[in-house]
Amino acid sequence: MMHRLHVPSPALASFIRCFWYWEGAPQPHVRERLLPNGEASIVFNLRDEEMRLYDAGDPRRFVSCGLAGLTGARTHCFAIDTASEDRVVGIQFWPGGTFPFFREPAGEVANRSMPLEDPWRGAAGEIREQLLAASSADAKFAVLERALIEQLVRGLELHPAIEYARGHICRAPQVATVSGVMESIGLSQRRFIELFREQVGLTPKAFCRVRRFQRVLQAVHRRKSVDWAQVALDGGYYDQAHFIHDFLGFSGLTPAAYLALATEHLNHVPMA
Repeated sequence: MMHRLHVPSPALASFIRCFWYWEGAPQPHVRERLLPNGEASIVFNLRDEEMRLYDAGDPRRFVSCGLAGLTGARTHCFAIDTASEDRVVGIQFWPGGTFPFFREPAGEVANRSMPLEDPWRGAAGEIREQLLAASSADAKFAVLERALIEQLVRGLELHPAIEYARGHICRAPQVATVSGVMESIGLSQRRFIELFREQVGLTPKAFCRVRRFQRVLQAVHRRKSVDWAQVALDGGYYDQAHFIHDFLGFSGLTPAAYLALATEHLNHVPMA
């Protein structure tokens, strides 16, 4: 088994969380539930098998992403086949990280997955061939970095108001509010929401909620015992009922069920 992570060069570090490579035997579970974090990702399957992304609540429903797929920022979970993704390489973006690399606004792919060929046209297949030819994980990461630079369609920057809002919400989602952000940025509410969806993908309110959910996951991940009432309070929820409602909405699981199934990977939960 090989699992490698790589932090990109400073030029891309504000937009790319990491490059990653996974190669290993199929997992004992058939599918994994992937929980939303408000970030987009790209995955290249280095096996000649199409990648299917399933509705976590109804596995009869799926979309095919072919051999390379783009998943936009999400507010709900989905599921993947573990057997068909045992040799994959990917790009995990920071929130808003796709904006410089795609002509389409990030809001157009929010809560969606699609073949990477759709937005990048002929480039996705060529990049995959280069990844297959690369002799090591480090060489594959170099391919991805070059490919992103070649796909730039605008400058490596977000609107200053969106950069500020993104950072403010990510640092403290349990206390951040849209109204609080609005007081500091000098834009109308309508314009702010429009820009945020265009560059980050979600509305500011939805993004704040999903980042608050992620903060809770980080707080409880793989703990043996949890005081859920305290977790709800620390997470900025009105009460425990509000917390459970949000947790179910984002993950399809109760908090206790998540803990019982949790693996070393925060947002990957085994399914039958």
